[in-house]
Amino acid sequence: MDEVNLFDGKLNSDQRVRLRTVLDIIMDTHLAILAFVKTDDLGVRLLNNVYTVAIRNMKPRRAMHEEITGFLSVYGNVFLARSIRNILEEAADNTPDELCLYLHSLINAMPFHQLHRHNSEHILSRLDNVNRVYISRYLQQHLASTAASICLHHGMQIGNRILTWYSAAIDTNVASTRLKLASMLYCKGDLQMAANVLEDVERRYDNTVQAICGCGRMDPLVRKPRKEFTELLNEGDTDVLMTHKVAYCVRFLRQEVYCAPPILHFEMVRGVEDDIQHRRSNERGWMNWAVVDARPFLHYLQYLTFRDLGLRHRQLQALRTLRESILEDSRQHQMFHFETAANLLAHCWEMEGWIDDALRLYLALQTNMPRNNAANMHIRRLTNVL
Repeated sequence: MDEVNLFDGKLNSDQRVRLRTVLDIIMDTHLAILAFVKTDDLGVRLLNNVYTVAIRNMKPRRAMHEEITGFLSVYGNVFLARSIRNILEEAADNTPDELCLYLHSLINAMPFHQLHRHNSEHILSRLDNVNRVYISRYLQQHLASTAASICLHHGMQIGNRILTWYSAAIDTNVASTRLKLASMLYCKGDLQMAANVLEDVERRYDNTVQAICGCGRMDPLVRKPRKEFTELLNEGDTDVLMTHKVAYCVRFLRQEVYCAPPILHFEMVRGVEDDIQHRRSNERGWMNWAVVDARPFLHYLQYLTFRDLGLRHRQLQALRTLRESILEDSRQHQMFHFETAANLLAHCWEMEGWIDDALRLYLALQTNMPRNNAANMHIRRLTNVL
């Protein structure tokens, strides 16, 4: 009945407060689930714009379902990635040892709701237990990488406990933990093991994998997911696909510096002069880290590893694939840290001895993004050499 409020007089003030609290939590953490509410066709009405566009374009029912499911899946992953970023930013100023203690305590407490001791309580309290368990597993890659970085810095052996933390996080998505493991192995000098891990990532990272960025550069409402990814969502186990067909950005905190290739150290101090004053609010934390899209980082690590193994043919193949992944328009749709990936390409050109080409690329990147870009330091570095 139009203009008739059936709730009028049915809820007392306490019940209205409780309902408001529940709805606030849903809006912050599970808004996408409202699309599946059948009562009064609520889900259909909430997604009215999506359906309207689909009808105007004469899309079949399956295509409409794929579009909606793809959006909801990407939305959920972006939210999780941003939640993880926010948690890590809370400990940005910690020493490596302090970060290990912080992450270890948080990981142990998170699945059991024992969050009163942590500054991240306001972030985690909005998550259900499934997402908390997922984030606790994901954070173990940062715990492992930070602990391994301490070991590498002090010339100590990397023990089984650290490898167990890597293993716990390995399937949180298809690439980021595996690539950080490969990077650690490369920095440790275990080249063949690094090559084996990279081969595994390349095999898994096919055209159905959806890249995810939680740094504020990916808007699920604007950038559509891969068609191959949305098609799989309608055919398989969603939970399995979320961990096997999603690739988060690879993040190296400053406390993990010795597990990252040296060229990425420049990304951690990319701000020159007053650059930091020109960062947006959602950039002030992660721009002090090295963050790179998974696919170009895969090929950059392959280039380094095959070079040191003396496999020249495979090294050049990795370089060609890296260039294609960065410069082809069709691949850029899946890239959110273009300037970092392009800096890696330019560094490969440096290592090939193509200094002029590398400098031209750095200059082009500087023109496109003059502030908060490590290309500025690479230009200074090369011009001093020249």
